[in-house]
Amino acid sequence: MAKPAAGPDKLVRLAYIARRHFLEGRTRIEIAEELNLSRIKVGRLLDDAIASGIVTFTIAAPDSLDVERSLAMQKKYHLKHSIVLHTPTDSPEHIQRELGRAAADLLSEIATAEDVIGMTAGRTLSSMSQQLHDLPRCEVVQLAGIAGPVQATGVEVIRRVSAVTHGHAWTIYAPIITSDAAAAEAIARQHEVRETRRQFARVTIALVAIGSWSPPDSQLYDNPALSAKEREAVLKAGVKAEIGALLIDRSGTVLDLLPGRSVAIGEDELRRIPEVIGVAGGPKKTEAVASALASGLISSLVTDSTLAARLLEETA
Repeated sequence: MAKPAAGPDKLVRLAYIARRHFLEGRTRIEIAEELNLSRIKVGRLLDDAIASGIVTFTIAAPDSLDVERSLAMQKKYHLKHSIVLHTPTDSPEHIQRELGRAAADLLSEIATAEDVIGMTAGRTLSSMSQQLHDLPRCEVVQLAGIAGPVQATGVEVIRRVSAVTHGHAWTIYAPIITSDAAAAEAIARQHEVRETRRQFARVTIALVAIGSWSPPDSQLYDNPALSAKEREAVLKAGVKAEIGALLIDRSGTVLDLLPGRSVAIGEDELRRIPEVIGVAGGPKKTEAVASALASGLISSLVTDSTLAARLLEETA
């Protein structure tokens, strides 16, 4: 025999108890004392209020946030922070803008006045710097030399971010890669470069772009300091990605294929940073992001849902 529906008197009582608990913040003990009921009875009535539809719960997330894949990526890759966004198109400009906004929001959420922020460069991080509006007073450190066009260089990105933080900007006015090791050594001896490199050990939060070498979507790949023969040798060695000037193969191994020629943070220095947020997306970046995750160089990720779906389809 079906249980009869609750009558109006009980419905009034359920609504009253639910309002007191869920909207006014009263504890079950307080409600029990008020109505001369046991705490267990109040708990059952609250359960009845949910079962009868008097109480409903709505969990609202921004339409752009892919909550399910964010949590799945966090679990699969043991990430501190995982932000996966729905992007309506595969347009690189649109993806860069959306990921840049999310990275700016994440940095604003986690950064404190005690942090020192480090950054590489790239189009997505350039977009991030343009959408950043609120940060505590922090110092900002450029982690790699200049690789691409002026608007996306580390110097310009650092300038914009430090304008928001009102903190000191440590910059590197030098190319990310040089024609030979002697040129890189000469640059490293310059006072400003040497002082900036000393700050690497102080960085507590880093935001890094992830460049793709296969297929190519990287400012380092296109750098004029690399000859076609050198570029071919790097690809033949199995490099799929780069972070700064660190070249990474699909297994996550960092390969020293351009010894002594980079003006950028080293592998050991990057691994010592407590929080390293990789920011990358788009149809060309899947293997690059997978390689970066396998390397363990990044502890958090901001990416798009299409790329995340491809990574989640891979066997663990």
